[in-house]
Amino acid sequence: MLTLSPTALFGASRKRNLFAHVVEDLGSRIIRGDLKPGDPFPNEADLGREFGASRSVIREAVKSLAAKGLLESRTRTGIRVLPASHWNLLDLDVLGWRYAAMEPHAFFRELFEIRRMIEPEASALAAERATAEDIDAIDEAYKAMESAEKTTEAAIMADLDFHRAILSAAHNDLLLQMGKLIGVGLLVSYRISTDPYMVFLARHKDVLTAIRRRRPAAARRMMDRLLSGTRDFLDTHIEAARE
Repeated sequence: MLTLSPTALFGASRKRNLFAHVVEDLGSRIIRGDLKPGDPFPNEADLGREFGASRSVIREAVKSLAAKGLLESRTRTGIRVLPASHWNLLDLDVLGWRYAAMEPHAFFRELFEIRRMIEPEASALAAERATAEDIDAIDEAYKAMESAEKTTEAAIMADLDFHRAILSAAHNDLLLQMGKLIGVGLLVSYRISTDPYMVFLARHKDVLTAIRRRRPAAARRMMDRLLSGTRDFLDTHIEAARE
């Protein structure tokens, strides 16, 4: 079983200090629904006593959560929890807290719906716009996937590099912001089963070949085929585990 967290997957340095602990604890409570919109939010003094933290640490934690769309702090009304429609779901911390709070299989299916909306079109754009250097980067990531052991961190990173390289080759800055979301989707998939890594390795090559040959329709189709096959395989695995 892979134990990488979303934060570890992206190489983010997360110093386990008191500030980080307060942010994570309060953020997780909001995502789980322990702290709901409309409910009274603990005041700074109470939070300071609970966490053994100074008011400055609590204030900075509240600012961090506000930046993620979870809280709002106003002079007259104080701190309040915002509804889920305000949350920044592409924030890596929010994604991680949401994954921990949701039933994993539901989270997996939700992510795959988004991936199928984004990645086939990104592949088509890559087939049209990729430079020689872009194609080399996709090819290098594929070769790393071929040589990596499927149950290792190196396998996840190679797979992520492959998909990120395609997003980059599309030359659309907004698409690059989807990289974290896709990475968490890959991580959740690996936690369900690592078997699709080898089963669908050849389909990654099909995507690469279509991009290299400058065939947008084929690249779109091959990426959709890869994602659909992986989703269906994991769905079958999930149902078998439940039975």
